[in-house]
This record gives sequence, C-alpha cells and structure tokens, in this order.
Amino acid sequence: MGCKQSQRPPSIPSSAVSKKDIWLNPKYHDDNQQTICKPNELESFLCNPSQPVDRKLLNRILGSLIGLALGDALGAHVESRPHEYMIEHPVKEFDGGGTWSLAKGQIINL
Repeated sequence: MGCKQSQRPPSIPSSAVSKKDIWLNPKYHDDNQQTICKPNELESFLCNPSQPVDRKLLNRILGSLIGLALGDALGAHVESRPHEYMIEHPVKEFDGGGTWSLAKGQIINL
C-alpha cells in the first residue's frame, strides 16, 4: 500500500451531506455519477484529504465496523438456534462448531 499519485481527483456529488463532512460522500469516476470509486482506488486521495477529517465521527464509524465484526463472530456460534439452546449452551469460548460447524477461527460473512 502507500499513497500514489492519481490522474484525476474523484467527482463528488453536489448533494453533499454537509460541506464540513464532504469526506463522507460517495466518490465517482465521472461527473455523471455512473461508476463509483472502489476503496482501493481512493487510497491516494485519502492520504492527503482536501478537508480535515472529523476524528470523532471517524472513530464512531470504525467502532461500528469493529462492533459489526465482533457481533458476527459471536453470532456465528448460535445463529438460527432457539433461545432455549443459547440458555443451555452459552458461548464461553470460540472453539469451532456452532450452527455452521465452523473450524476454530473460521468466519462466515465475507
């Protein structure tokens, strides 16, 4: 990884959430907003953003993503099981098994 120079800055829609949070808006390859930029295509623009990034909001976004991953990991063991099963067999360790017979450390939603 690392920042590299790109040929053209991404197009930002005029329907911005707010001018101060413009970094949250989707970025497009073209002014017609037909093809959206993928995360790996934004790397060079995110290294030196044109506006300051709201660290508090960024931390909330990152916390949400971490919570999503943890919730998925915890839920995989008891997914689609009745409440009674969870009471009788609480998740105490991640040792594999569960609804999907996962190996230890295996993930399901990618």
